Amino acid sequence: MQHLVEIKGSHLFEEYLHSLGVSRCKLDREQEIYVQDKHLATVRRIQGELRFYLRASALVRS
Repeated sequence: MQHLVEIKGSHLFEEYLHSLGVSRCKLDREQEIYVQDKHLATVRRIQGELRFYLRASALVRS
């Protein structure tokens, strides 16, 4: 099971993704976001609203 952390707001979500090496992507639809075949994040539509989640493991830096 994936451990996901919800990020409130697309701007903060986009900033996190950028810091993890993701080039700009449109956040206007449901999608899975990968970098070098590693799953980092997901955008889900829940009750008609887009919600933004990062994988908890993506938040840990080695």
